Amino acid sequence: MTEPTITTLSLGGGVQSSTIAEMIAVGDLPAPNLVLFADTGDEPQYVYDQVEYLRGRLSGLCDFQTVSAGNLIDDLQQDGKRFAAIPVFTVNKNDSTVGRMKRQCTSEYKIYPIEKAIREYLIPLGYAHRDKRGIALNKNTIVETWLGISLDEVQRMKPARNKRFINRWPLIDLRMTRQDCINWLSDHGLPIPNKSSCRICPYHDNSHWREMRDDYPEDWRHVVEFDRFLRGDSRYTASAKGELFLHNDCIPLDEVDLRPKHEQDGQLSLFDICDEGHCWT
Repeated sequence: MTEPTITTLSLGGGVQSSTIAEMIAVGDLPAPNLVLFADTGDEPQYVYDQVEYLRGRLSGLCDFQTVSAGNLIDDLQQDGKRFAAIPVFTVNKNDSTVGRMKRQCTSEYKIYPIEKAIREYLIPLGYAHRDKRGIALNKNTIVETWLGISLDEVQRMKPARNKRFINRWPLIDLRMTRQDCINWLSDHGLPIPNKSSCRICPYHDNSHWREMRDDYPEDWRHVVEFDRFLRGDSRYTASAKGELFLHNDCIPLDEVDLRPKHEQDGQLSLFDICDEGHCWT
């Protein structure tokens, strides 16, 4: 296997990628060249707090950057602004069938800005250059990106879309599940972070929505307001063939029965649906 030119860590601020970062901090994993956090503009405050904590933990060990392609919510709500679709549920006006909008948010607010930042990082190192198409990697430049996917999420493992980028999953190599990560953090006396994700993500299950409602009231008001926006008059909603909802029950979020999962049937599994390694890690 070709040795990578540089190694990067895609940091989401959740349990798995935080465990990798903490392993780097204590010396259980080698330090990558660059750690990147892609900010969608709609992360819960505890994610921002965790990222800043890890920035301090990794200080002096590797370069650390926060990158952004803009504010996901603002882009969706501003008329005339190009937006990336999120996978909200839609009910067809004609036959009441339930569908999904496209999922462009992970690519446009996570993957692309991270890749752009890596390319820019490589220029002063002599491994990339600008041309008329953008930033091109020099011949034989290989980027290895670490992703926080654990053993219980192997279905989310995917190769990088660009052959010059190689994905690697340190937790898979270590045969660690999410619970193993929690145990490792606990054994080392380190804080256990909450799940990372955009507040408005339609892949949340009832337990996450319920936790947001009960423990993070400001976030709950935010998502309820956005859920109502989905059924209002806007350029985004005009592109849909039916009413839009954040919850798979296809009713307003603040009317959904959010009882514990063992009392509900047919709930979505977050990790069975999201096949990208850049969210919820």
